[in-house]
Amino acid sequence: MKRLGWIGLLLLLACSRKPRIDEDTPQPAYRGLFVLNEGQWTLGNASLDLIASDGTYYEDVFYTVNRQPLGDVANHILRQGDTLWITMNGSRLLWGLSLPSLAARVRLAFPSEASPREFLPLSPNKAYVNSLLDSTIYRVDPRRGTLSPPHIRIENFSESMLYHAGRVWVTCGNYAYPLRNWKVACIDPQRDSVLYYLNLPRENPGPIERLPSGEVLVGCRGNYADQKGMLVHIDPSTATITRTTPLNTSVFILRRYGNEIYMLTDSGVSRYQWQTGGVEYGFISKRHLRIADPELMYGFHYDSLTGEWIIANARAGGVRGEVIVYKDGQIIRRQNVGVFPAKFLRYP
Repeated sequence: MKRLGWIGLLLLLACSRKPRIDEDTPQPAYRGLFVLNEGQWTLGNASLDLIASDGTYYEDVFYTVNRQPLGDVANHILRQGDTLWITMNGSRLLWGLSLPSLAARVRLAFPSEASPREFLPLSPNKAYVNSLLDSTIYRVDPRRGTLSPPHIRIENFSESMLYHAGRVWVTCGNYAYPLRNWKVACIDPQRDSVLYYLNLPRENPGPIERLPSGEVLVGCRGNYADQKGMLVHIDPSTATITRTTPLNTSVFILRRYGNEIYMLTDSGVSRYQWQTGGVEYGFISKRHLRIADPELMYGFHYDSLTGEWIIANARAGGVRGEVIVYKDGQIIRRQNVGVFPAKFLRYP
């Protein structure tokens, strides 16, 4: 049995590793749809791919340009002007890439106890990076690419951040039982301090978004067992909960496109009718995309330039995933990408 286990492990690692094509030469510029592949914990196989406007697929463009791996577990991607920021959870790094060349101009390393999650710019010379496990929100100077202590102490386990109504709102959720949390922290970015915590009616808050009404919307994921998810509306001016919408599933991602709110749930991409509290669970389901039930829908993006939905399918995990382009009830394209595709960003 041990021998069979080792064989299985070797096969898994063989599938997970991506051969480096050293003869690949960088392009003069990279434009199109970036795909951030999260990769597997401790294996260092995160990557950044690009699907160009003409449909050409460029694999692992970060490595092609910078001749080094992106790192371990890519958690967040954000564009700020001519810089593409990528937060690496496992490698404890923040990359700043120049656009459109993708040349790395910032490589900021965090302390060994950190686990960076998201990059939130507040001004040209100030940003926050929250950390999951060490009760810290790190202050960063993006221009210099340096840490700017003193940092902010916060309850574990901070997941997502939103800058809205002059405050930074941070969800503090679960990590592993018996460790739990059910709060949203409100931070004053002028004084870099926590003003208060708001207790939520359900545990494990994760994604956070701004509603067209000006309220803050928090997705509570529940405990993935006997407690399902919930959407919570918060009035930022009074710090009060104005509505709750119980869900029959967990919620992993919240996205606002125009006046519409969409979320990734166990059933696929769901649409939330935030004015009434109604939920359309089958907006884009696995059945629509011909994805097998055991496979993982891992992310989504609405491309306003093309009117297409971009869906990340991580398949069984630990193998190359795929991106599915979907429009008007039809699958337009399927493209193999890296391991655990999760985030998308259109440039320009």
